[in-house]
Amino acid sequence: MFHLGIEPLVIKYILSLIVAVLLFSGAILVDKMRRLGRTLRIAGYLLIILLVVIDYIYLNVLNELAYPFLLLLGSIGLAVTVYSEGYSRILFGTARVLQLPLEILSISLYLLFTSTYLIEFVAFWILTELIGFAIILFEGTREAWRAAITYLVIGALTADLSLFTMLAIVAQHIGLENLFVVKLYELSGLSVPHAPLLTILLLLGFIGKSALVPLHFWLPDAYTIAPSPATSVFSGVMEKMSIFGVLVVFHLLSVDKLVAGYTLLVLGFITTIYAATQAVLQDDAKRLLSYSTMGYSGCLMNLVGLYLLTNYSSAVFVALILLMFSHGISKSLLFMNVGSMEVLANTRNIYNLGYLARIDRVGAITIIIGSLSLLGAPSTIGFMGKFSAFLAGILSYFDEGIISLPYVISLTYISSIGIVYVLKFIGSYYGGYK
Repeated sequence: MFHLGIEPLVIKYILSLIVAVLLFSGAILVDKMRRLGRTLRIAGYLLIILLVVIDYIYLNVLNELAYPFLLLLGSIGLAVTVYSEGYSRILFGTARVLQLPLEILSISLYLLFTSTYLIEFVAFWILTELIGFAIILFEGTREAWRAAITYLVIGALTADLSLFTMLAIVAQHIGLENLFVVKLYELSGLSVPHAPLLTILLLLGFIGKSALVPLHFWLPDAYTIAPSPATSVFSGVMEKMSIFGVLVVFHLLSVDKLVAGYTLLVLGFITTIYAATQAVLQDDAKRLLSYSTMGYSGCLMNLVGLYLLTNYSSAVFVALILLMFSHGISKSLLFMNVGSMEVLANTRNIYNLGYLARIDRVGAITIIIGSLSLLGAPSTIGFMGKFSAFLAGILSYFDEGIISLPYVISLTYISSIGIVYVLKFIGSYYGGYK
C-alpha cells in the first residue's frame, strides 16, 4: 500500500507539518498578499478534513476518537478564517494581529487531536490552554486580564492537575522513563484503584474545562471578552476538548465508571438548568450565547456520564458525537453573527439593535441557519443531533432505568427555553425592541 516505503506515522507527521505551514504562512501573508494568504489557509483546513479520510483508508495511525473533532476543527476553521479577515481589518485596521493567534490556536488543536504519543497529548493540551489565555487577553484591558487569569486558574490549571495525575498513574505502571515513548493506544485499559477521590481528581480538570458548576464562572467572561472570531473557535471546537479528554483518559485507564458517570450526570444537569436560565436573562448577545454554550456543555457532559454508566453504549456515543458536532457548527455561526453586530452597530446590546438583516444579507441567512440548527429544526444538522440525543436518552431509560432521567430532563429544558433566547437573539436582525 505504501509503495514509497514510508512509515504511516512519518506520513502523518509530514501532513501535520504541511497543515501547520499552510495555516501559519497564510496568516503571515493575510495583509500583504490577501488572496494567496486566504488560499493557503483554506487549503490547510481542507487538508485537515482530508486527513480523516486518508487516515481511515490508508494510514490508520490516529485514534478514531479524533475523527469527529478533526472534522469539526476543519469545518469551523474554514469559516472562521475567511470571516475573521474582514472583521479584523475593520476593527483593528489590520488582519494579521488576530489572524495569526487564531491560526496558531487551530494548529495546536490539530496537533492535540492527532496526538500519537501520550506526551504529545499532554504537551499540546497545555499549549492550547496557553494560546487560549493569550487570545482572551487580546484587548489588554483590566477586564481582559481578570477573565484570562480566571480562565487560566479554573479552566486550565485544573485540567493540568488531572493530566499530571494521569501521568503519575501511567508512570507507576510502565516506569517514568517510558512516559516519553509510550503511544496512547498501547495504554488501553490500565487498571486503576477504584477510589472515588482518585476518580474525581482525574475528572476535575475536565469539569473545569467544560465549565460545569461549580467551576463554571470563568466561561461567560472569557467568551464575552475574547474577539468574536476567537469565541467561535472557543465555543465550536475548544470547549469540546473536555469531551475529547474524558474519552481519551477513560479509555486509557480502567477507573470507577460509576463515580465518574454519576458525577457528570449531576453536575451536567445542574449546569444545564442554571446556564439555560441565565441565557434568557442576558441583554448582551455574546453573553447570551456564552451561557447557551455552557448549558449545552452540561448536556454533552451528561451524555458522557451516560456513556460511562451504560458501559460505552454505541447509541449514546453516536448521540454524543452528533450533538457535539451540530452544536459546534451552530454556535460558531451565531458567534460570527455577534461579530457582525459589533462591526455594523458597535454594540452587542440586543435591545439597542434591530433590522440588521437589511444591511447584512449574509448574516441574515447565517443567523437563521444557526438558530434553527441550534433549536433542532427539521432539515438542519441540529435536528440530527437533537433527535439522536433524545433517542439515546429514551433507549437508555429502557435499558438502564432512571439514570438517564436527569439527562433527558436537562435536554428537554434547554431545548424548550432555547426557543425563548434564540427568538430574542434573532430580534437583533429581524425586527427590533424599540
